[in-house]
Amino acid sequence: MSFFPAGFDPRADVVGGLSLVSIDTPDGLFRFLLGGDGVFRDIDGHDWWGATVLDVPAVPLPIGGTAPEGAIGMSFFQDPSQPELIDQVRALGSDYVRGRAITYWLQPLGHVNHIYAPVWPPLRLAAFEMRSVSLEVSGPQMRRMMLKYESAFAGRNTARGWYYSTADHEKLLGAPNPSLSRMPTDGRVTEPMF
Repeated sequence: MSFFPAGFDPRADVVGGLSLVSIDTPDGLFRFLLGGDGVFRDIDGHDWWGATVLDVPAVPLPIGGTAPEGAIGMSFFQDPSQPELIDQVRALGSDYVRGRAITYWLQPLGHVNHIYAPVWPPLRLAAFEMRSVSLEVSGPQMRRMMLKYESAFAGRNTARGWYYSTADHEKLLGAPNPSLSRMPTDGRVTEPMF
């Protein structure tokens, strides 16, 4: 089974992909095209709005028992003639997004024309649970917003609290497995082997 759709050859001479992200909010699902401007319309008719101001830094590896979070950010100049965007986001608070999904997608392109007339739908790469929003005001007009979400390594800094038993093995597998019921429960050897 391939990750890519039927008919897509990732080894072809002309091949590419668009990085997409969707953010679920109480006001609806917002779709963005990362790294470009303009609007991309997928095969299902959904518009993905390009925003070169969006920044998606790499998530660091979990070292020393930490579980670093992911983030997607936006730096911009506040237009003094418009209402303060930071104040509007601050009024919504982190509860506006907490527990909702942020999903990363890949739009496969087998030809340059597929940007304007896609053949395949976007492929879901990963979905994460959003945690919080941080806001930064520096100077009279410079603003920065960061939407933070759980990383791919969430839960690695906490122990599961499971034991090597049939009940906990069933939780791990999602199905009963009686093989551990025959596991020795005592590691002492009562008679010498030699």
